Amino acid sequence: MDQPGGGDAVRNPSRRVSRRSEKWAVETRIATMNICGGLDGKIDEVCEVFNTRGMDLLCVNESKRKGRGITTHGTLTAYWSGVPESEHGCQGVGIVLSERWNNCVKEYECVSPRLIWIRLKVGLTRLFVLGVYAPNTSKSAQEIDEFWKSMNVVLDECDENERVIMLGDFNSWVGVQRDGYESVLGKFGDVRVNENGRYLLDVCLERNLIVSNSMFRHKEIHMYTWQRQNERSIIDFVIVDERLRVNVADTRVYRGVNVGTDHFLVESRIRGLFNYWRHRPRVSATNLERIKVEKLQDDVVSEEYRRSLKDNLESTIVLDENDLEENWKRLKDSLVNTAVKVCGVNKRKKSGKRELTWWDDECKNVVNEKKMAWLDFLSKKANNRMQGNQGMDDEMKKIREKYVLLKKKVKEVIERKKKALKDEYDRKFSDNFRANIKLFWKLVRKARGKSENTNLDVIRDENGDVLKDENKVLKRWKEYLKVCLNAQIVGLVVM
Repeated sequence: MDQPGGGDAVRNPSRRVSRRSEKWAVETRIATMNICGGLDGKIDEVCEVFNTRGMDLLCVNESKRKGRGITTHGTLTAYWSGVPESEHGCQGVGIVLSERWNNCVKEYECVSPRLIWIRLKVGLTRLFVLGVYAPNTSKSAQEIDEFWKSMNVVLDECDENERVIMLGDFNSWVGVQRDGYESVLGKFGDVRVNENGRYLLDVCLERNLIVSNSMFRHKEIHMYTWQRQNERSIIDFVIVDERLRVNVADTRVYRGVNVGTDHFLVESRIRGLFNYWRHRPRVSATNLERIKVEKLQDDVVSEEYRRSLKDNLESTIVLDENDLEENWKRLKDSLVNTAVKVCGVNKRKKSGKRELTWWDDECKNVVNEKKMAWLDFLSKKANNRMQGNQGMDDEMKKIREKYVLLKKKVKEVIERKKKALKDEYDRKFSDNFRANIKLFWKLVRKARGKSENTNLDVIRDENGDVLKDENKVLKRWKEYLKVCLNAQIVGLVVM
């Protein structure tokens, strides 16, 4: 008879799926992990775990990342939702997607530092993925109530034909009491229940969602998602739509993944999402040409450009007050053609070299040593438990000390590499401040860590009042550009 909690003797025949087989096209892996802050120092490790485990989606909690937006890391794309830039870095949630899943994204929104959602169409299935980092029970009752209310508001936006997937750190104990929650809970897990857990169960019951962690029988160490000394809990969940129940092959904890956090990776295998999905291989883009605009800093070249542009405009531009588009096309062609003739062009090639980064082979080696020491510690701990030894013997203490030393070494190496990278940036700043102003500002933007989010905060009318209506905003842009463009054309002709 199946018992809640399963027991250490229980094993599940789940196996890693080979990504080189046909199963890669029909099975996907989604996961969640609380990294306990310091994302900038862990993002490369997180991406390496993502690729090593062959995942398609990873929800990252407690990133403590400021701002909102999108970042790219090789073939991976990350969507981040954090606190404003002016506030202290805390909370933070993000979703990292593989290349094939990122191609399926239709829409996303950064709701708050605790909530982010993404709409996708994977194969023929429409998904609504919600990343969650819930407040723990030590927070005020008002803050907890507001969080769960905001979650319900977000879930109200889901269409009926969308399958909901929620994953993250819910700080919830949902227990195994199934009276009234038979459609939500399985019978494997921890017996404890807290207030957050009751909120979560009510949301799942109302939205026809299931807690997939509780549906599969595993060893206890593969169920508990958080552990600190002798305390442990199941608080990180992968929650899926009831209509996806038959697609979920397994959900369990992987303790060997360690990025300096007391939470473990929770991973779920889902089958059938990519049925009838046609993989379209990426077509390499042709080399793009870039005008060498930095040559305009030379007085001789700048004067030649002005003279050639004036001659070109006088011979080709004929103003037509009724055709703004045609005026703009003629002006643009004159500007570009003259720049190409005077400055020349470069072909933009895909860079074969890696960008300047602190994450190099030395960092990888020390991190791998730390991971191996962590696995040795877990293995020794498991062997002692099987032999009936609950405490720490001398050998186990030595292994633990080795892990602690390697952990400190990793921190020292990363700090040293970051300092060297900063010094290199400083040198480039000073070298390119005068000689190549374009490269200088490119380095400044990179150092500031700007994301790809280019949304404007506000648009104001001629009186300075903020416009919120989309039609009024478009009308204001049209008026503004018309005035600027007409003035520019007249000025160039007169020049």
